[in-house]
Amino acid sequence: MSGQSTHATDESMHHDHRQWQSDVAMWRQDTEQWKEDHQNVQRLLAEAQQQLESHAAALASHVDALDSHEAQTLQHEHDVVAQCRDQPDAPVPGVANHEMESQKHQNLYQAHERMKKHHHTVVAQINMLASSLQTSL
Repeated sequence: MSGQSTHATDESMHHDHRQWQSDVAMWRQDTEQWKEDHQNVQRLLAEAQQQLESHAAALASHVDALDSHEAQTLQHEHDVVAQCRDQPDAPVPGVANHEMESQKHQNLYQAHERMKKHHHTVVAQINMLASSLQTSL
């Protein structure tokens, strides 16, 4: 009887070993694909880093535009107040340009909203990625 039991156990072990070899072969295929994916992701991250640097430059340019707009608005307001004080009966300076300034302000507003949306999306995605990468395997 013990011979039959050993034979069944031997057969069962051989079956297990074949299954395990099959599993390992499948896992090797997975890991080869993962290595390829990893290389692609590293390339994408390098590209993303360059895009983030471009985004930082665009942000700096936007801040410069805000500074310029604010300075022009303050100067115009100062000029209007000074002329109204010094020459109360004179036409208000800059009325003709006010519509153009209003359009510039609207364009700056739209640019700011686009930048804000893009910024929030990018930061949220990168934070999620960083959080995922910090999770231990």
